[in-house]
Amino acid sequence: MGEGPCGSGPIHGPSGGALPAAGGVLKPRGRHRGRTLVLAVGDGLVAVTAFSSAVLFRREVRIPWAAGLLPPEKFPLDLPTLAVVLSAALAALALAVTRDEALRTVRERGGLLVASLLTSGLLALSFVLAGVAMPRSVLLIFTPLLYVSLEAWRGLAERFVPIGERKVLVLGPGRDAERAVAALQAGEVVGHVLFAWWRDLSALRHLPVDGPDEPFSPEVQDIVFASELPEDRTCLVSILQRSAASAFELWLLPGLTDVLASRVVTRSLGDLPLAPVLARGATGPAFAVRRLVDLALGVPLTLLSLPLVAAASLAVVLQSPGPAWIRQRRVGRGGREFLLLKIRTMRVDAEEGKGAVLAVPEDPRITQLGRWLRMTRLDELPQLFHVISGRMSLIGPRPERPEFVSRFSEDLPAYPLRFLLKPGLTGLAQVMGAYATKPDVKLRYDLGYLFHWTPLLDLIILVRTVSTVLRGGGL
Repeated sequence: MGEGPCGSGPIHGPSGGALPAAGGVLKPRGRHRGRTLVLAVGDGLVAVTAFSSAVLFRREVRIPWAAGLLPPEKFPLDLPTLAVVLSAALAALALAVTRDEALRTVRERGGLLVASLLTSGLLALSFVLAGVAMPRSVLLIFTPLLYVSLEAWRGLAERFVPIGERKVLVLGPGRDAERAVAALQAGEVVGHVLFAWWRDLSALRHLPVDGPDEPFSPEVQDIVFASELPEDRTCLVSILQRSAASAFELWLLPGLTDVLASRVVTRSLGDLPLAPVLARGATGPAFAVRRLVDLALGVPLTLLSLPLVAAASLAVVLQSPGPAWIRQRRVGRGGREFLLLKIRTMRVDAEEGKGAVLAVPEDPRITQLGRWLRMTRLDELPQLFHVISGRMSLIGPRPERPEFVSRFSEDLPAYPLRFLLKPGLTGLAQVMGAYATKPDVKLRYDLGYLFHWTPLLDLIILVRTVSTVLRGGGL
């Protein structure tokens, strides 16, 4: 039988009996690492074959509702056409989420039928936008043919590259936790088996966020947090930190408050709603999108800002003794330190005998010119070089000094989560808060960006950054 963290004792199911141990270690998303690739290749071939068959059928066979046969020159089966078909099918099957679940589950919710209809819709839209007339009779034949072909292909694939079983650890007491455990034990959740149920989470509440001890077995592939106790919510911070660095996925059985607070429900466990707890801003696609934006906007912004940087640097040297630029140690992604460039805004002796001290409104250490540079954010322009190099991003949590990071991490257990992101030139905390906003409030904005990132949110932050700078509010 399993044991809870720090030897909290045997784990029991709702009926009081010990839970059976799960079988051998299974890889995430099925027994075979290449399962997703095999399905994608097969799906593409099926779609292209079904579409080609529909077109060839129209060329050779008369149908009652169509005017004659389809001339080859009117709708050729060339490479660009087949590429559109392939792209539409793969996109539709991904949107219908047909590869990460067992075939039985996909069939129960009509996933392949939805994907077939969506493929035809995307095809029709693509050809309309391209100004190409696509025979409706081809679509009418293609759609059911694609659905039947996908059913046959996926049935065959399920035999040779099955989804396998993912081991689930349920955390927390309460009615929802009991329901989740009962559903897993009864085999109601295809592709998932119960690994253990930890009712008492008291040991996890005091677990260091980045401690060396790993409380979860490496066999666990999904963790469902189901506790209804407010004090257990403190465990989420350390679990989140570990999920970002481990193979398991974290899910939340949301209560009414979570749903009302825009927690998106995308899966179910039995008949219970499940919401993913995912650091969306720290995923591969999010980093790729932001890197493209960083280069697309960062390079021209750097070139345009060079005259401003030169003028501001010269003004600093003329207005107060000392260098024009300074380099400060800051903490970036993964907790790694780097030297940040900025135009000097304080006296050269600002930290003599004091060390690192947070700036405050009307800080006497700030020079008269420095106050204006901070208000307009011109002092941060040299950091565009960090954006281009990849050390920073245009958008992300502002990088803090190591001395402040140590202090904030002690007071705010969730503070290290912000290091999942690259530091940014601007961020949600900067455009929504004020320059003197307290660290705990800024952290809420930073984590809101981390867990609810979208490209649209990035666009909103960029627009609001321009507005904030123009009205002299600083960042």
